[in-house]
Amino acid sequence: MKLDSISSRTPWRASLGPPALAAALLVLTLGLSGAARGAATVEGTVRIEGTRPTIPPVKVAKDASVCGNEQANEAAATAADDSLRNVVVSLHALKPPAPAAPPPPGKATVDQVGCMYKPHVQAVTVGSELTLVNSDRVLHNVHANLAGVTVFNMAMPIKGQRLPTKLTRPGPVRLQCDAGHTWMNAWIYVLPEPTFAVTDEHGHFSIAGVLPGEYTIEYWHEPLDGKGAGITKTARLVVADKPVRADARLKL
Repeated sequence: MKLDSISSRTPWRASLGPPALAAALLVLTLGLSGAARGAATVEGTVRIEGTRPTIPPVKVAKDASVCGNEQANEAAATAADDSLRNVVVSLHALKPPAPAAPPPPGKATVDQVGCMYKPHVQAVTVGSELTLVNSDRVLHNVHANLAGVTVFNMAMPIKGQRLPTKLTRPGPVRLQCDAGHTWMNAWIYVLPEPTFAVTDEHGHFSIAGVLPGEYTIEYWHEPLDGKGAGITKTARLVVADKPVRADARLKL
């Protein structure tokens, strides 16, 4: 499958002007790790291919005093130019360096605000700590599953409550409220490599610090009906020591 465009730009070059000792140490460090000196940025914009889906809001049947009368369906967040938000873009080296050190775990938060999960889509590395927060004065129950298997299932009845957990298995984890708020869902994509980003409200993404080499670039979007592993598109990408453009279109 081909990308819409993959092109290179002239790299940004910095002028170093630290004291002599610091400069010497910097040169030594880069000499020991030449790959760091050649790292590039992969960026692009993801747009919809074909017709933009129309998804009506969901009528609220419980706790309307907190949740409102209806809630937006966030399964497909698009802009007027068909750019697509909440797409997880990840790079996977075809020939990873050996031995490959595991990426450092990160931290993430999912808040329950007005009976919606915030943020709706995010990505983290394997082993990251996730903090669940309930900012509502109603009972929520966060049920997370990966490929139909429960990852965690936590009741949160208290406003201001915070519960920590760890994400140890790779893949797209779906969150769902089992306390009667059926419209509440979100996704956390857990990845084994740190080279990823999530598209913003303009459909743009940027992945910095990518080492030269051949990669599979993957674009993932949640399933519109909330079922299954999601919508995925992949392509081959070659990274040198220059910024690379990797635009794409997804058919939802």
